[in-house]
Amino acid sequence: MIHSFFKSKIGLKIRELLESENFKLEDKHQGEQCYIFGDGVSIQNYDLHNFNDKIGIACNHFPFHKDFKKTNVKYAILCEPFYFMPFFDSIIKKRKVKTISSLNPISFHYKKIVRTNPGINFFINLSNYLFFKGKNIFYLYKNILSKKNKPYYLCKEFDCDKGVLRRAISLAVYLGFKTIYLVGCDYLTNPSKYGHWYEKVSGYREIDESYIDGFIDRLRQNNINFKLVVPKKVESDIEIVTYEDLFKSKINFKKNNLLLSEENMRVFKMQNTMEL
Repeated sequence: MIHSFFKSKIGLKIRELLESENFKLEDKHQGEQCYIFGDGVSIQNYDLHNFNDKIGIACNHFPFHKDFKKTNVKYAILCEPFYFMPFFDSIIKKRKVKTISSLNPISFHYKKIVRTNPGINFFINLSNYLFFKGKNIFYLYKNILSKKNKPYYLCKEFDCDKGVLRRAISLAVYLGFKTIYLVGCDYLTNPSKYGHWYEKVSGYREIDESYIDGFIDRLRQNNINFKLVVPKKVESDIEIVTYEDLFKSKINFKKNNLLLSEENMRVFKMQNTMEL
């Protein structure tokens, strides 16, 4: 129902109103380079202070990393629809959570991160408008609306809500970045590596990531450059750069429990869905 509404004329007008703050950011970083930080297990190998030389865009749970503030993250994305709706875990996802009244532990603490980092612009799905507002909160929904009518920004043939990486890349291009370093995006290697930096479990498997390959290829046609940061040489359809070559520094592996504060470890354990 919500999708049909936002396709209507009145729905589009409401979108333009609620997303109007985004227009101030369009092409703000024209021609610059940036990092996009995913949640891949390769993050466990990196000293994050090295990544403060470029503006960063954080995906999903990356802001919970103990050394998150050592980076130069200025934008963060958590694009799950209705994620900040009360009882999202118990009602929408049918998950058992160890909190009073089944409130959502991770989204509740994510709000704390937003409020204590006023210098970072946080982008969330427009469906959360009634549940989470703030001066540094911005809203996105499927294609990014553009005042400059640049079609390759707008994801008209790609659903930008299908996966946080597509959403983060589309935002980076919208902001004007021309070279994008992908960090912790391990499923872009061949074979794909699964696992999160905050969990114990990881490995390799065949994953169909064609939805992101076509998206990246189309942006390359518009002179957007991509580099995949990895701990060691691997195969990928994207240009590879190793952490050591990038920073002239050796990788420094740390287990997941050393990358989460005690408080954040407790928060993640409340959700009962992670291998901690």
